[in-house]
Amino acid sequence: MYLKMIEDMQANMKKAFDVKSYEAAMKPTADLFEVNKATVETLTEQHTGLFKDLIEGAMEQAKALTVEKDLAAIVESQKAYLQSLQGQLIDAAKASQETLIKSRDEASIIVKSVIETATKH
Repeated sequence: MYLKMIEDMQANMKKAFDVKSYEAAMKPTADLFEVNKATVETLTEQHTGLFKDLIEGAMEQAKALTVEKDLAAIVESQKAYLQSLQGQLIDAAKASQETLIKSRDEASIIVKSVIETATKH
């Protein structure tokens, strides 16, 4: 009985220090890291684009307001600008949400496969 236990421990030790086994065991962690990395990159691109658009829109609006002479035209211009701004912010929030949902789904698949593998052993 002890001999079998010692043999199993030795086999597990050899397996634990095997590079291929280590890489296989760490693959889910690496996959999760890649999902997170891709998510951060996508969100950074989206937010950078949004910030650029917001700055450009504000500058264009400021230029448009300087040429207006009528108060009613200024109010209408500002109203149109704010509605456009609202649309941009809503679109950006939807894009961010879609990115996060995609990331969550990819991470869930990885975690489920790890759990399924663990329950088989």
